[in-house]
Amino acid sequence: MKNKIIIYSILLLLGIVLGAGGYYLLGSNKSSEEHTHVDKDGQLYTCGMHPDIIETEPGDCPICGMKLNPIKSGSKSSAKSKGERKIIYWRAPMNPNEVYDSPGKSQMGMDLVPVYEDEEGASGVVTVDGSTQQSMNVKMEFVKKRELSATVYTNGTLETDERKEFALTTKINGWVEKLYVNYVGQKVSKGQKLVDIYSPELVAAQQEVITALNYKSSVGIQAKNNMLNNAIKKLELFDITKGEIDKLIKTKKIKKYMTLYAPFSGTVLTKNILEGEMIKAGKEILKISDLSKLWLKADIYESELNKVKVGSNVEISFSYRPDKIYNGKVTFIYPTVNSKTRTVTVRVDIVNTNNELKPSMFANVVIKGERSKDYPTVPETAVIRSGKENRVILSLGDGKFKPVDVKLGLYANGYYQVLSGVKEGDAIVTSGQFMIDSESSLRSAVKLFSTPKQEKTDSSKMNEEEMKNMEQNSVKREEHNHKEAESIVRSGIINVKQIDKNNDGKIYECPMDWNVLSDNDGRCPVCNMFLKEYTIDEVKANLKQNGFEFK
Repeated sequence: MKNKIIIYSILLLLGIVLGAGGYYLLGSNKSSEEHTHVDKDGQLYTCGMHPDIIETEPGDCPICGMKLNPIKSGSKSSAKSKGERKIIYWRAPMNPNEVYDSPGKSQMGMDLVPVYEDEEGASGVVTVDGSTQQSMNVKMEFVKKRELSATVYTNGTLETDERKEFALTTKINGWVEKLYVNYVGQKVSKGQKLVDIYSPELVAAQQEVITALNYKSSVGIQAKNNMLNNAIKKLELFDITKGEIDKLIKTKKIKKYMTLYAPFSGTVLTKNILEGEMIKAGKEILKISDLSKLWLKADIYESELNKVKVGSNVEISFSYRPDKIYNGKVTFIYPTVNSKTRTVTVRVDIVNTNNELKPSMFANVVIKGERSKDYPTVPETAVIRSGKENRVILSLGDGKFKPVDVKLGLYANGYYQVLSGVKEGDAIVTSGQFMIDSESSLRSAVKLFSTPKQEKTDSSKMNEEEMKNMEQNSVKREEHNHKEAESIVRSGIINVKQIDKNNDGKIYECPMDWNVLSDNDGRCPVCNMFLKEYTIDEVKANLKQNGFEFK
């Protein structure tokens, strides 16, 4: 009887096991059929953050857990199902030059992104998934038509009017007998006496005129007139006025001094002589300038030259009176470009009322050009300068981007006019962590958005043996690194003394993962923290406190 009960129990238990197994197999097949079933309408579902995830049924994204969204019919994504798209290689999302032939993680620890055959066919087009875009802080902006400002902001300096400057010099040697101007800044009027000069040369020249007048010769009147004319010409070369020469001929009285007069009203800017001082021919005695009208010279970049023309209105302010605005017009644009600063000088005439403005004053200048038309524009931050070319990153939608060469025109207030390359309404990338103010980083940014065709082409040329060796070496390196990392992660009963191979009584331990022990310093393979050195007793105390067994 006892044996029958045992037999019946065994049969009952066997029936339960077989029934459960059959139900599991049927349920598994049913579940598999349901999972692979495609909607009659061919509806597909994708993740908004990971567009590479395409499923045939609604659900959650296996990467981020977000709810899958249905793909609209007729869209590019619905043209090919997940199974139909052929993966040709895998690449690192932050480094397209890092290419693999199987899925995994990049050198930076990020999941590799598949590159499909249909993506590779488009020249320069790459796909950046949503999570990578967020990590790169990618921002986009549409190409819009804007009215580019024609206003030019610059600085300038006041200078004297070159047409109203006069340097007083003498053409004879002599001595300053009388100086009528005694200090710099003194104002003089037109025709005013400036200086009396005594010169033996001048006295001799006057004597020649009187001698010619008294000359008697058998040659006759003609010889006398020639001698007189030559003597008068000599006085004229000494800057003696016609009035003084006529007076000399009439009175026949020799003047011992030559007087120099002011050619126009102005202000003495420099005085280089003293009364009684000997001077030589050609020396500058005084410098006089008319300060009633000054020149403002301002520099503008050659790229802004098309905004400025003769007659453009100008607003000028000075630091001594920032509340007062002086108005003027551009009167002259200089014909040359400064080769060092790449600027062109423009001139503005300013009336100096009451002499309140001084030469060499520094001014803030606003030149208002004519209003421009509306042009398609792109932000300055969107332009990638790489040598002779200018590029922008064009968004094609669905996470696809393409570098496009553009031709730029005018620039104003942070925007460039676009002559060709993109059109109004195109979406372009304006911000990303790859864009920094460095020429080398800009070049690398172009590489970031360029499909690594060369790497793919080179790998496709490899024969099967080379590809197999490369794959085996990669697997071996991964296994070696994994084993080396796991070798210091201790489990079970930890033999602390055995770890101390150099017998110095000290062991390196992770302060976060206490079962990570090594006789050499380094990083923890679990949390990547640096290992800390402890004595053997301290290690045992740490293990005991954190619940690990040891001996």
